[in-house]
Amino acid sequence: MAAQVSIMSSAGVSTPIILNPVLKTTTIQVTASSGGGGTSAFVQFTLDDPTVQTVTWANLSSAIVSSVADPGGVIYTVLSPLGGLRLSSTATITGTVTLKSIQSVTG
Repeated sequence: MAAQVSIMSSAGVSTPIILNPVLKTTTIQVTASSGGGGTSAFVQFTLDDPTVQTVTWANLSSAIVSSVADPGGVIYTVLSPLGGLRLSSTATITGTVTLKSIQSVTG
């Protein structure tokens, strides 16, 4: 199974990754490539179906990546079902921020 990917290169939100809520474990990797300045973004999740119009997004607890503080990126594992993931930033993005996720079924 290949990882799903969403990339952000400007302020705002990235294209959401739609997840399968039946698969209970989601591993998330976030990396930032910077052209010399600082880049930061929050990983956001939803428990809603991201294909409907009304979706509530929330920041994943402490899931912020900064190309200055975390040049190698960060990885998180969420052990409960999620509906979707995306990146969000209100700051100027220098370079790109990449969000990858992969899911698995666990007992």
